Amino acid sequence: MKHSLIVGLGLAGLAYAEHLRRAGLSFCIIDGGKGGSSQIAAGIYNPTVLKRFSLSWNGDLFHSYALPFYEQLQSRLDSDFIHPAPIHKIFIKQSEHNDWVSASDQQGLKMFLDPKIHANANVEVNATLGHGQVDHTGRVATQTLLKSFRNSLQPEELTMETFEYDKLETTAFGIQYKQIKAEHIVFCEGYQMVNNPFFKMLPLIGLKGEILIIKAPTLKSESILKGPIFIAPIGDDLYWAGATFERNDKTLNCTSQGRSWVEERIRKMISSEYEVIEHITQIRPTVMDRRPLIGTHPDHQNIHLLNGFGARGVLGAPLLSKWLLDHIEGISELPTAVNLSRFESYFRQSD
Repeated sequence: MKHSLIVGLGLAGLAYAEHLRRAGLSFCIIDGGKGGSSQIAAGIYNPTVLKRFSLSWNGDLFHSYALPFYEQLQSRLDSDFIHPAPIHKIFIKQSEHNDWVSASDQQGLKMFLDPKIHANANVEVNATLGHGQVDHTGRVATQTLLKSFRNSLQPEELTMETFEYDKLETTAFGIQYKQIKAEHIVFCEGYQMVNNPFFKMLPLIGLKGEILIIKAPTLKSESILKGPIFIAPIGDDLYWAGATFERNDKTLNCTSQGRSWVEERIRKMISSEYEVIEHITQIRPTVMDRRPLIGTHPDHQNIHLLNGFGARGVLGAPLLSKWLLDHIEGISELPTAVNLSRFESYFRQSD
C-alpha cells in the first residue's frame, strides 16, 4: 500500500512527491499527460512585486526554502534546470527612482533590491530612465525539471491516464483507486480542479495567460527584463514574453487579441527585431483571495488538496507541499491563510 496517491504531475505534484521520497514514503502519481500552467511557465523565482516595489506574500520565506530544494533536486536528477539571472525593472517615470531607493532600504527587501539606479547599457532595451536590479533571482526551466523528474520515476510510481473520479473509493485503511491502495490521495490538478467533485465548489477563479516565445538575435540580454510584462532569456536567442491575465476566457485557444496585447508590450520594452516562434496558453490556478488552497476535505480525512499557486508556483511549491505533508503526518497545523478550511461554508452550500 502506498502512502499517497498523487493526481497531477505539475510543480505541486512534483514537490509533494519529492518530499515523500526524501521522507522514505511511497507514492504513485496519476497524470493525464495534458500538461498545465507548470509546463509553459517562465519559472521565474522572484519574491518581489515589482509593480509596487514590495515583497510578495511570504516571498522571502518561500525564496529561502525553494532554492536549496531545487539545488538538491538538480543534483539528484543530474539535470540543469536552475538558471540564475538578475531582473532588470525598467523605469518609466522619474519618480520611480526615489520609490526604488526607499524600497531597497526596507526590511525584507534589502537583500533583493539593489539601491543603485542603473543606466541602461543595452541599446536594444528601451530604458532611457535606467533600471533597478533585483538580485538572487532567476529561472527554473520547468519543462526540463518536469521531464527529468518524470524520467527518474520507477514504473510503479507513475501511471499515465486520465483520472476517473467515480472509481475512487474511501476505505477503512484510506482510499482505493482501481488497483491502487493508499493511505491518502492528494489532488494537484491545477485549474482542472473545477472538474473535481470533491473540491469544485471552492473559489478557484483561474486566469488565462497567453505567452509568446520570440527569437531576438540582437537583444543579447542575459537578464530578465521587467516592464509591463516579463521578457526572460531561455537560451539560443529565444525569450519567453508574457503574459496576459484573462479572467473570462477559460478555453485553451490562443487568440489574436492575446498575441497583439503581448506584442504591443514587447515593442515598448525592446527595439530589437524579433520573430514569434510559438504562441502558447494555459490557465493559472488562482484563488479568490490570492492564497493557495491546501488541506483536507472536511468530510474525508484521507482526501487532500494542493492547489491555487497562481503565477508563483515555482517559488511557493516546495514549502507549500512540505506544509501539506507535515499536516497530513500530524507534525504541524497548516497556516490559516492557506488552509482550505477557510472556505468550509462552500462545502456546506454544495451539500
